[in-house]
Amino acid sequence: MSNGKGVLVSLGITGVIGFIVNYLCLPAWNLHSGGFWLYLIVMFGIFATLSYICTEGSGISVAAWVGTAILFVLMLILLVFSSRLINSKSYADMIEDYIREEDISTYAGTVNNVPLLDKDSAMLIANRELGSLIDVVSQFEIHDSEQITVKGVPVRVSVLEYGSFMKWVNNKETGTPGYIKVDMKTQDAELIRVDGGIKYSPSEYFGRDLLRHVRKKYSSLILEKPTLELNEEGHPYWIIPIVDYTIGVFGGKDISGALTVDAVTGEIVRYKADSIPEWLDNVYPSDLIMTQYDDYGQFQSGFLNSIFGQKGVKVTTDGYNYIPQLYDNWIYTGVTSTGRDESNIGFILVNKRTKEIIYYPKSGAEEYSAMSSAEGVVQHLGYKSTFPLLLIIEGQPTYMVTLKDAGGLVKMIGMVNVEKYHIVATGNTIAECQKKYRELLKNNGSEVAELSTSSVVGIVVDIKEAIKDGTTYYYIQLENSDKYYSLSILDNEEVVLLQIGDKVKLGVISDVNGKIIPSILN
Repeated sequence: MSNGKGVLVSLGITGVIGFIVNYLCLPAWNLHSGGFWLYLIVMFGIFATLSYICTEGSGISVAAWVGTAILFVLMLILLVFSSRLINSKSYADMIEDYIREEDISTYAGTVNNVPLLDKDSAMLIANRELGSLIDVVSQFEIHDSEQITVKGVPVRVSVLEYGSFMKWVNNKETGTPGYIKVDMKTQDAELIRVDGGIKYSPSEYFGRDLLRHVRKKYSSLILEKPTLELNEEGHPYWIIPIVDYTIGVFGGKDISGALTVDAVTGEIVRYKADSIPEWLDNVYPSDLIMTQYDDYGQFQSGFLNSIFGQKGVKVTTDGYNYIPQLYDNWIYTGVTSTGRDESNIGFILVNKRTKEIIYYPKSGAEEYSAMSSAEGVVQHLGYKSTFPLLLIIEGQPTYMVTLKDAGGLVKMIGMVNVEKYHIVATGNTIAECQKKYRELLKNNGSEVAELSTSSVVGIVVDIKEAIKDGTTYYYIQLENSDKYYSLSILDNEEVVLLQIGDKVKLGVISDVNGKIIPSILN
């Protein structure tokens, strides 16, 4: 075979292989993408090998091998010049403008709207719900879930996925039925059937595969892992953060925007980072947030100080949890010294939509010490603690955990004082646990405001209903009074049974903030 013909054959075969690899792997055609560089290196290597065979080691094959080596070495050089070793101060500065410091007394977390489940427990409940649905369990599976906030309520959603290629063939016309939603407070699970079926997802094949569908329109964008989100009406969308590298070629990973893909119609909308709709939650991946804050805490005084002197170095603790705030999903974790001793020097709360970071300087036990304290109280039962949430309970910074049995089900609630983590209360409900916690605080000399109690009796003449931060409230007006009493369904389930004309006795308690909390006595 002549050299010219051999080169053409090599180019043709390389082109076919390149097309197949590109179709299967879908790399971003972007010089900031490491996957794109590897794609080029592999294609150069394949062409060099084929041309060597087809031209019997001509100068063209030698040049192709040299080109492959140059690309590989150039990629290594660019990686070094994009690294933390050379750009430590730039990495430290990436989130500095997003951070504000507040006193922990302004912290808004309360026991009324926090997730009681962790991911493992939510997945267990979702799979049990799926197993009870005869018409879908044989065809579909769930493999992951994502925590989001819908109308102020923390939920986890798991999209139904095809069990195999043949099950996709059998169901591709209608798509998957929908998704399973688990309420992280009530522990209720429900299959939400979506009109039209979910037809664009990572479990689809060919043109309806989610990433392949997006690549038709955006071939050069570097994309993060997609997550399923719901708008306020419960319609499913995939959100795919858009990655930007801001330091060198491969360093300073950040998010510059996001794509939303309608899971039913496939419609794609692109947003910049500063114009993300409020109903979206997970624009900034949790691991990216932790990495950026660790860079900020470690490299303020340079790379060498982060290894040797470690003056002023701080890092996030090994773990995090989520707290809903209005319509947003916030990630919480502690901040500790680089030695990772058993104490925290502060806490951060990060908005996953905007990357706003609130830092609370407060020393106390780190989370795993609190988890061990809670587990110690119920060690005879063998319960395991979830990663805690930081809340203000009885006016005190407090870790709240849930305690799970061997089957992953939530059995008890635990509250551990941040500053005095030997003060630990457990209970079967939040209310029971909080009552014990209050008594322990008083017995240990902590300042706890006395609650004022009273009662009122009357005939119900009006009932109004409203939803606030995802919780249903009933407003009860009694005869001969213009005043309405607000009762949360979380604390008073029997309020749904009240009717106009019923005689009711309300126990009225003023909490530490002076807020009136009525409860039905009889």
